Amino acid sequence: MATGVASRGSVELHGKNYLVEISNPCPYPLLCYGQLTAGRHQVKEAAMADDGDKRTYPRLPAKNWWTLRDQFKKTMPSKVDADYLQSVLGLTSAGSAGNLIGPLRALGLIDDEGRTTERALDWRQDESYRKVCDEMLAEVYPDSLRSAFPDPSLNQGGVTSWFSRNTGAGQEAASKMAALYALVSNGDPEAGQTNGSTTAASKTKVESKNAPSGSRPRESRKSEKSVRSNGRGRIEPDLNINLQIHISSDASPSQIDQIFKSMAEHLYGGE
Repeated sequence: MATGVASRGSVELHGKNYLVEISNPCPYPLLCYGQLTAGRHQVKEAAMADDGDKRTYPRLPAKNWWTLRDQFKKTMPSKVDADYLQSVLGLTSAGSAGNLIGPLRALGLIDDEGRTTERALDWRQDESYRKVCDEMLAEVYPDSLRSAFPDPSLNQGGVTSWFSRNTGAGQEAASKMAALYALVSNGDPEAGQTNGSTTAASKTKVESKNAPSGSRPRESRKSEKSVRSNGRGRIEPDLNINLQIHISSDASPSQIDQIFKSMAEHLYGGE
C-alpha cells in the first residue's frame, strides 16, 4: 500500500453499510490491515450502541456454570480458550465451546486475552461467591431489569419477555439469557450441589421403582412374608408355634403313634 493513500474498507451491520477510513495510513500493508481491522471493530461497537439501544446479554447454561466452577476449584487455569472448555465441559463441538468465551468475558471471569481474573478466583470460593454475583449483576444487567425483577424466580415469564423486548432476541435465546440472570441473582453457592443431589435422588427413585422384584432387599421380602390375608379383607401376621414333646424312653411304638395322631387332630383338625 502506497504512502499517503488512506486505508478504506466497509462493514455491513444490521443491513447497513459503514465506511471505514483510517486517517493515518502507513506504508506497511500488514500494519495498515491491522489499522483497518481495528477501525471495523470500532464502527461495529458504535453502530450497535446507536441501533435503537438494543444490546445482548450473556448466555451460559447452568450445567456449564457449575461444572466450570468445580473445575476451577480443583485447578485454576491460567488461560481459558475453546479447547480448554471443550475438554473440561465434555462438549462435542469446538464451536459450542467457542460460544462460551464471550459470556465468560462479559461476566468478568476472563479478560480479553482469555486469562482468568481475580474475580474468577473469588467466584470459585463459597465465601466470596455472593459478592462476585452481586458485582456481575451491577456490571452486566441494567437497573431497569434488576428493579423490576429483583427475584426472577417469582416471574420467569416476565423476565424472559424483558430480554426478548430489550434485545430483539427470539424466545429460545431470551429464555437462556433469563436463566443466567436468575442463576446470578440467586447468589447461592449451594444451589449447584442441591440440584445435583435432587437429580441423584430422582435417579435412585426411578431405578428402585423399575428394579425387578427379585432384586429387592431381603428385608422387604421378609416383611411381605410376615403378613397374610385372613380372607375377610384384613391383614394379619403369621403365627409360628414351636412345640417340644418329651416322650418317655420306655413308651411303646403304639403309644408314640397315638401321641402324634392326637396332635394332628387338635392342631390341624385332621388325622
